[in-house]
Amino acid sequence: MPNDMSLNPLILVKFALWIATIVVATLLLRRRKATSKVRLAFLIGGVLVFGFAFGLLLPSGLNPNPVASLRTLLTTLLVRGRLVLPVAAMLVILLAAVGVSNKSVCGWACQLGLLQDLLHRVGLPRWEPPLWLTNAVRVLAFVALLGGLIAAGTDWIGLIDPFRIFSLSVPWTVALFSAAVLAASLFIYRPWCRFLCPFGLVSWLVEQVSLLRPRIDRSACKECQLCLDACPSGAMRDFYAEARIHADCFACGACIEACPQDDALQWRARL
Repeated sequence: MPNDMSLNPLILVKFALWIATIVVATLLLRRRKATSKVRLAFLIGGVLVFGFAFGLLLPSGLNPNPVASLRTLLTTLLVRGRLVLPVAAMLVILLAAVGVSNKSVCGWACQLGLLQDLLHRVGLPRWEPPLWLTNAVRVLAFVALLGGLIAAGTDWIGLIDPFRIFSLSVPWTVALFSAAVLAASLFIYRPWCRFLCPFGLVSWLVEQVSLLRPRIDRSACKECQLCLDACPSGAMRDFYAEARIHADCFACGACIEACPQDDALQWRARL
């Protein structure tokens, strides 16, 4: 994301649409209206609008995404020694949204996340990697990002950035890596987000203390555990077990839709 991002009004339009989408998604989750059909419509619409529409309207590399906001902030700080306020403000607002409503920005507004989510619905055999594995790889990838920037001013993500596919004009290295990510999405839920995404790692830390998330009313819960089976990331198992640390929750609402008791599982703050 170039440092002159604030000069293009389309970027501000997209950011406003992000915030509106997060608000709508949170309301749908709160009201138990985030059904699979509604979710599918948002996935398709988000890929087309946030991904390809803005990818074609904006110059190559300028289409914003949560990852780019963090990468640009790190690059300007570690390589150029200065802070770009619009980039920092965008990142702070996105992380604040995570603090309010879990990974709603990743689950409902990030174009690459939405495309991976959409492909995962094909229904092929699936592998659910454990949190220790996904986070171990993600931490190594983040350390490599920091090390590359500090040692050589090199951002390794920029060499294979899968977000660039939405501009429909990419070098073969990006195309090959993106194809691998999308192919993996057929079998693994959001592989880029959970294994490599630096924003995914930082937002995972923030979501551990998020205000709104799936909350279980034990007095109403019948312990059918349908919510556990519906959750694509494994986060619901941690919520159900009342674990102190939970896996990435992308605010998809599948657990709430699967629960047959309206009062047993809700998207809300702790009582």
